[in-house]
Amino acid sequence: MKLWDFLGSHSDVSLPKVITVAIISGLSNALLLVIANSAAHSLTNQQVDVRMAILFVLAIVIYVLSQRWVLRIVSIEVEKIIERLRVRMSDKIRHADLQAIERIGRGQIYAGVNTETLTISQTTPPLLLAAQGAMMVLFSLVYIFWLSPTAFFLTVAIITAGVFVHFKNKQQLMSDLDRSTAKEGEFFDVLTHLLEGFKEVKIRSARSREVYEHLQQIAAEVSGLKTKTAVRYADYYIITQVLFYLLIGAMVFILPGMSQVYSEQVTRLTSAILFIIGPLSMTVSVVPAFRAATHAVTNIGRLEDALDQAQQQAAERETGDGEAPPSFDAIEVRGVKFSYLDSDQRPLFTVGPLDFTLRQGETVLIVGGNGSGKSTFLKLLTALYFPDQGDVLIDGIPARTLGYRNYRELFSVIYSDYHLFERLYGINDVDNRRVFDLLRLMEIERKTTWQNGRFMNQDLSTGQKKRLALIVTLLEDRPICIFDEWAADQDPAFRKFFYETLLPDLKRQGKTIICATHDDRYFHVGDRVLKMEMGQFVDFGGGTA
Repeated sequence: MKLWDFLGSHSDVSLPKVITVAIISGLSNALLLVIANSAAHSLTNQQVDVRMAILFVLAIVIYVLSQRWVLRIVSIEVEKIIERLRVRMSDKIRHADLQAIERIGRGQIYAGVNTETLTISQTTPPLLLAAQGAMMVLFSLVYIFWLSPTAFFLTVAIITAGVFVHFKNKQQLMSDLDRSTAKEGEFFDVLTHLLEGFKEVKIRSARSREVYEHLQQIAAEVSGLKTKTAVRYADYYIITQVLFYLLIGAMVFILPGMSQVYSEQVTRLTSAILFIIGPLSMTVSVVPAFRAATHAVTNIGRLEDALDQAQQQAAERETGDGEAPPSFDAIEVRGVKFSYLDSDQRPLFTVGPLDFTLRQGETVLIVGGNGSGKSTFLKLLTALYFPDQGDVLIDGIPARTLGYRNYRELFSVIYSDYHLFERLYGINDVDNRRVFDLLRLMEIERKTTWQNGRFMNQDLSTGQKKRLALIVTLLEDRPICIFDEWAADQDPAFRKFFYETLLPDLKRQGKTIICATHDDRYFHVGDRVLKMEMGQFVDFGGGTA
């Protein structure tokens, strides 16, 4: 019942009202059978019973109006619920900390916001139709009981046997489908490796052959599982249909021997059985969809709980008593220590304790090998990660007192794993001429253009994308610019331009610059050069922390 609780708690429409109208729809549908049988029974001398005809039309009108209202209301409400849910979760995501998002994982977030909500959206209308079908079957069984109690018990017995066979086969069918789906996932994983590693595949024929053989093997396994599933489904379908035909046969051949019934009763009972076969099949077949939707609601609840906890933790850090200062004299990192933890909360890698002072207007270069802790230090400095111990202070005031949200407004950053938006979110009153000038400065004016508030082409090389990200950084015009291995993907000429022209120009504008780099030939650009090894600052000839 979690699905109905979820819909009821998130909907603006009364769920009892929807259920009431759905009952009316199911009852009017069942009345069509009763009226049609009664009219056929009372038909004499080929004279139509006008009263029955009016009742029949009235039942159709009630059915159409109630069915249409329920489907429209449910469809509209479900989509409103999904809209509010997605927007609410997106808001929680943007207010959470980076560490919390990394801990939850992109896969779980994508599944909750997209896949699980889509499951609810797609399955709710069929579930409602199945519920109405179940009501119609219930009312029809009451009608059958009124015609013949013996026929009622016979019908219930055969339907119960059919439902048992259905679920027994359905469980095995779903198991086979899960296995084939998982195996298809393996196929697409290998196919992804083929596409993403195409250069490596082309360069070595043995690798190409073995990747192909692996794909061939998995494709054969998928084909075998799907064939087995298709055969099993065909058998299951035939068995359930045969049971329905046996039910009709029981009304005609067995019931007369069990109780005293007339041919007219047999005709009515047969009509009733034929009438409920469709709704009964729909009701039974939708049970897996109901399970899937309930499972989706459970997963969404878990994700929202995790996001709520993350948002609550973030709220305690984000807000502060001050505002982002327009300028500063110094930012200090005092005794900051941070550890990455495994699932058992044991440290995997530790950065610090670190002591560092960044003075306004200086250019600091940070060097060190991959995995030395440079990117982690920059995330700590910009308050994307929070220290396990120690403090980050701005002009002697702890950043947490100022409020990390306000503190971050000082920075414009291009991380090594940066993301490039196609629109300039958060930058108002963009000077179009300034954008065009920067495109020319970055030598990508022929690769992309600025139009309607967006960069029209982002199908660029890694180095060109970084140049586009640099344009965004320059347009943001923040006091502190941080570049994490920005020049690593640039050609020698533009790398020289970045270090010897662009960085000095930013310094003349009063910008404070931190640049993580491997380019030792340009160390002279920095006022200081710091080196990191194993999460620590170590002695280096270019300066001290």
